[in-house]
Amino acid sequence: MGSRDVLASIVEKVNSSGIGEKELSGFNKTFQFKVSDASPFYVKIENGKVSLNDGEAQSPSATISATDALLTDLFNGKVDAVAAFMQGKLRVSGDIFSAQKLTSIVGKYRK
Repeated sequence: MGSRDVLASIVEKVNSSGIGEKELSGFNKTFQFKVSDASPFYVKIENGKVSLNDGEAQSPSATISATDALLTDLFNGKVDAVAAFMQGKLRVSGDIFSAQKLTSIVGKYRK
């Protein structure tokens, strides 16, 4: 199961929980994932709903770049995002604070 598949499962949990809608109200952001060994995809959060899309986003809030294996481990909670960033394994450009919020959302709903 690749990073996109793991993230798709998390997105489904966020959208079906009902809680995500309240938590994400007013947090309208787009996150581009550039995967060095897989196709790009992006997450769009708008009006409390999260969508996962293939390809390149227009004007993402943040761009997150890493290998598929690292993103898979990150989404599964096996790797700490801050540690991976500090080690240069994970690159983030754009709104890093919103990317941190995305990390906390993923952490909350991955279980």
